[in-house]
Amino acid sequence: MTLSSSDLGCPEKRLLVCCARTRNEPRIAQEIRELAAGPLDWDFLLTSAAENSILPLLARQLSAAAADIVPPSQLERLKIGARANAVRCLVLTAELIKITDLFRSQAIQAMPYKGPILAVQAYGDVTLREFDDLDIILRERDMGKANDAIQGAGYRPRFPYVFASGPSSSRSSVIPGEYNYREEERRLIVELHTEWTLRHFPVRPDFDDMARRLVPVALSGHEIPTFGPEDMLPLLCVHGSKDFWERISWIADISEFVQSYPQLDWDQVFRRADILRARRMLDIGLALAANLLAAPLPNEVSARVQSDSVAAAVASDVAQRHLARESPERDAGARFRFRRRMVQGMLSGWRYSMRLATQPADEDGAMMNLPRPLLPLYAVLRPLRLLRKYGSSGERPAGHN
Repeated sequence: MTLSSSDLGCPEKRLLVCCARTRNEPRIAQEIRELAAGPLDWDFLLTSAAENSILPLLARQLSAAAADIVPPSQLERLKIGARANAVRCLVLTAELIKITDLFRSQAIQAMPYKGPILAVQAYGDVTLREFDDLDIILRERDMGKANDAIQGAGYRPRFPYVFASGPSSSRSSVIPGEYNYREEERRLIVELHTEWTLRHFPVRPDFDDMARRLVPVALSGHEIPTFGPEDMLPLLCVHGSKDFWERISWIADISEFVQSYPQLDWDQVFRRADILRARRMLDIGLALAANLLAAPLPNEVSARVQSDSVAAAVASDVAQRHLARESPERDAGARFRFRRRMVQGMLSGWRYSMRLATQPADEDGAMMNLPRPLLPLYAVLRPLRLLRKYGSSGERPAGHN
């Protein structure tokens, strides 16, 4: 059942949801006009659009459906923001082409995803999706060469203690959430992911297998290999679930992706999600895309998704949070419960959430990089750090990042 945005009372959030798409049917266009004509807190609207990474879509849909209604000063703010995003997207796209060429020259198979790749795959336009960094997947065995190559291109690691390359390299005991590299002068960020860093996958992904199904995506005349659509969709749903689906843009990604690939082999999509034990995450992503953004799913797919009552409940909660003006931050306990529900089966869900609550990550290593004999202490220190960071109430502590 599709959730109607008119069921909840925040007009600014309802407008964001209406505009978080590239295709608009007459009913949605009319709702955009009605909302734009009403009293709106434009500062709150634009701030929320930025927080949800959908400012380009908001600018596009308001210009198309309500340019004669939106105050000219606000329309100009939107256009300025959209132009700035377009410039940033083009710079990052050029950088992705450069880095993939660099890795190819070093015999490193790079598999970019999200960022400009997803913008083209799902939205058909690299400037319609906001992204601030580049995400590239490669194998852990290639990280030594990749580390040397990207530092040679002027990037510096955010966590140098995590990975040191060279003949005498020693591995930190902490595996990061990603290998994060920065080029400060141009404010560029590249995140390298491997089968070891993608810790929010219920099981370690087999990139050797996925690499057999890579497909080319055209970026500025260059063909960049990425995951086939039946592999990409579960990957996107794991990513959204990892971050509690806190941005409308991650739901829009799913909605736009399934509409851009009408010939998806859905049996393969579900099978590959099952291999990753990410079926529930897939169900939640599809339920959100259908319920919040009216993404058209085949009847048999909708039936599969709706058969998972837990996924439906989680999707309903996430959707209502997006439509409300204010939603409390999830405290440590709520985050644990959310993750427990991401994997089907009570025991499997508990194992998954306990692993994420106790397995050390980059922030744990930044706080205290323990020597190998003391590794078991992370299982105690990490939950304590999470409690300190997120607290036991719905309020986010000061200094959160």
